[in-house]
Amino acid sequence: MENLRKPYQDLIDVSKLSGGLLLRGLLAYYVLNLLSNKQMYGKQIIDHITNMTSGSWKPSPGSIYPLLQKMVRLGLVTERLDHSGGLATHTYELTGSGRDALKEMREEIKPRLKKTIEFLKRHLQELENN
Repeated sequence: MENLRKPYQDLIDVSKLSGGLLLRGLLAYYVLNLLSNKQMYGKQIIDHITNMTSGSWKPSPGSIYPLLQKMVRLGLVTERLDHSGGLATHTYELTGSGRDALKEMREEIKPRLKKTIEFLKRHLQELENN
């Protein structure tokens, strides 16, 4: 049987050299997860992630907006132009396919995230012992 790729798989970038550790790819998950709660525009997403990480990670507009456009192309997110605030803003909302993809991503990410946390704990322990 043919190996069919899921629409979100191109959003998760996990290096083949990482041994399955989740070193990259969380941005797509965070964006879909945020959009599962309410529709947002790009700046709101950036601000929310920045606040959630106490300012230690502020995704750039150059990473958020292309990701959102890719999600629109994949049918995971819809984009709407909102003129209510005077200036036109692009508002993004999760689709049914996006909700399904988020559910599947959670199951894929969970074991990788656990493995990554174990890896980081070991290295932190080594740093503290030296």
